[in-house]
Amino acid sequence: MKMGQTQKKSKVALLSFGIMAALSLPAYAEEEPYQFSEVVVTATRTKQNVKDIPASVEVITRQDIETMGADSVVAALKLAMNLNLSEAGMTGNQVSLRGMNTNQSLILIDGRRMAGEDTGSTMNYYELNRININNVERIEIVRGPVSSLYGSDALGGVINIIMRKSEKPQTTVGLSNSSKQQNASFRFDLGKEGKWSWVVDTLFTDIKERARTDSTNMYGPRQFYNISGTYDMSAGKNLDVFYERMSEHLKSGFTDGSRDYYTNTRNSYGINYRGINSRGNYELRAYFNQLEKNNDTLLESGTYSDFDRAKYKTWVVDGKNTVKLDDEHVLTFGGEYRSSEYRGTRLEDNGDHASTIIEHGISKSISEKEIKYQAAYVQDEWAVNSKLLIIPSLRYDNSNKFGDDFSPKIGMTYKMDNNYRFKANLGKGFKAPSVSELYMKMTHRPIPNMTVIVAGNPDLKPEKSTNYDISFEGERGNDFGKLTYFYNDVTDLIGTNDTMSYIPGTGVVYNSKYINIDKAKIRGIELEAGRHLNDKFTLKSAYNYLDAEDSKTHERLSSRAKNRYSLQLHYDDIQNTGISGILWHEWVRDYRYVETDYNYNTLNFVINKKWNDKYDSYFGIDNILDKKIDALILEGRLWRFGMSITI
Repeated sequence: MKMGQTQKKSKVALLSFGIMAALSLPAYAEEEPYQFSEVVVTATRTKQNVKDIPASVEVITRQDIETMGADSVVAALKLAMNLNLSEAGMTGNQVSLRGMNTNQSLILIDGRRMAGEDTGSTMNYYELNRININNVERIEIVRGPVSSLYGSDALGGVINIIMRKSEKPQTTVGLSNSSKQQNASFRFDLGKEGKWSWVVDTLFTDIKERARTDSTNMYGPRQFYNISGTYDMSAGKNLDVFYERMSEHLKSGFTDGSRDYYTNTRNSYGINYRGINSRGNYELRAYFNQLEKNNDTLLESGTYSDFDRAKYKTWVVDGKNTVKLDDEHVLTFGGEYRSSEYRGTRLEDNGDHASTIIEHGISKSISEKEIKYQAAYVQDEWAVNSKLLIIPSLRYDNSNKFGDDFSPKIGMTYKMDNNYRFKANLGKGFKAPSVSELYMKMTHRPIPNMTVIVAGNPDLKPEKSTNYDISFEGERGNDFGKLTYFYNDVTDLIGTNDTMSYIPGTGVVYNSKYINIDKAKIRGIELEAGRHLNDKFTLKSAYNYLDAEDSKTHERLSSRAKNRYSLQLHYDDIQNTGISGILWHEWVRDYRYVETDYNYNTLNFVINKKWNDKYDSYFGIDNILDKKIDALILEGRLWRFGMSITI
C-alpha cells in the first residue's frame, strides 16, 4: 500500500516537529539548571515525585533487585503490584498488567522499543528474559493506559527498564546458581576519562532443562554484551551512545522424541543527544535494533520436519522537550518516527520482496512487510495551587496501515493535607495490529499427523480501550497505604477464528485467522497497606481483586486470578556489613486457566548478606511448601544463591 501525498507531508511534518521539540531551547544552556523533583518516572516522561503523579506508579530500585537476589528481570518483578508473570507453557512468561493481555503491555529499555515477536501468543513472552539483569539500574512500572505519551501497545501499562550508567572506576564479578539457571557476570566501569565515561557489562546464562508433562522448557546458553558511553559536550549537554547484543542457543524436547532448536540474536545500537537548562530539558535520539530468529524442528528419526526464519527490525527517531513555562505549568511535547519491518517464512507471499529458500530439503517462501508510524504528543503539568495538580496529555498517531488515532488522557492529584492524597485518571488507549496479525501465512507441522495454518487479516482495526481509575493513598506515622479502583472497557480485541478438520492422508488440519471479535470489561481493586514496625522491620500486605470478562459471552478471561493476596516481612539492619531479607506468603484464588479455576499459595524467602563494602552474597527459596500444578507450570520448590565482588 503506497502512502498518498498528504500522508507523506504528514510524516515530514511530524518528524520535523520531533526534532524541533528536542532542540528549541539550547540558548539557555549557560544558566542555572532548572531542578525537577527527585524521582524519575515513566508516567509523565519528566522527573516527578511518585507521590505527586496521578498515575499508578511503582519503582523497583537496584537495591530492591539485589535484596531480592534476582537473577533475571522476571525474578526482580515478583513482588510488583497487579502484574501477572505466570509461566506460559514452554515459551516464557506472561506480562499482564491489571488483567490485560500480555501483548497489551509495553516493555521499554531506557524508553526504547525493542524488535521482537508480534503475535498475541508470543509478544512479550520472551522479552523480560532477554534483558541483562546485571545492567539494570531500576524498573519503572506504570499501571493503566499510557497511549497518550507512548502510543500503541500501552493499553495495560508500561514497564520501563532503566540501564545503569558509569559511576566510578571499578570491576564487579558476579556468580549465581538456581533451580532454573546459572549466571556469570562481569562489569567493567571505566569511570570518566577526559570527557568520556564508559561501561562494559557482560552476562553469561545457562538455562537448565526441566521436564514437564509432554515437553521440556527452552534450555541452553544465553549471552549478553552491553557497551555504553557518555560524552560531556559542555555544561548541561551530553551525548550518549550504546551497543547491546543478546544471543541464545536454546532447544526443547517433546515426548514423541522430536526436538526444536532456537538460535536467536538481537543487536541494538543508538545515539542520544540531551541537555538541561534553566527552563527544562530536551533530547533527540535515534536507534535501531534487530532480532534474528532461526527455528528448526528435528524428528526422532533424525530428519527435519520444519524450519522457520525471521528478522524483526525497528528504526526510531524521536525527540522531546520539557519546558517550565511558569510556576504553574510544565509543558512536555515531542514527536516520533518509527519503522517496523519483518522478513520471514511466516508471511504471505504476494510478490513483495519475496524469494524462496531451501533448507533441510524443505522449500519455503520468504517475504518482507513494513509498517511506518509517526506521532506527536503534548502534555501539561498544571499546578493549579499547592493542593491540586492536573496533567492533561494528548497524542496523535498515524500509520500507513491503520490511519489516524488520537489518545487523550487527564490525571489529577489532590492533596488533602501533607499525609493524604486523592488521585484520578481518565484516558483512552489503543494497540495497532502487528505485521504478523496483518500478513501472517504460517503452515507448521508440530507433529507428523497435524498441520497448523495461521492466516493474517489486512483489514484488522486497532484495539481500543477507555479507562478510568481513582485512588486514595496516604501515610501517617509508621503506617502507609493505598486503595485503587480501576475500570477498563476494551473493544475490537484481536482474536482468532479457529476451525479444525480431518483430511485423509494429511491428518488433523487446524486453521486459524486473525479477526476483530472480542470485547472485554476489566475492573478491579488494588489495596496496599503496611507498617514500619521499627527501624529494621517493615510489614506490608497487597491485595488484588480482578473481574475480567468477555463482554459478549460474559465468560471470565483465561490466565487470570480473581483474587491475589500477599503478606511480606522486610528486614534491613541498614549496616555496611549487614543483613537484609524478605519473607513473603502469596495466596492465589480462582486462577482461571482453560475453564478451570485453581487455588494455591506459596511461601518464599531471600536473605542478603553484605560482608564488607566489596563483597555480598544471597540465598533464597521460592515455594518452600513445594506446591505443584502442572497446568500452571507451578514446578514446586526452587532455590537460588549467588555472590558478587567489587575490586
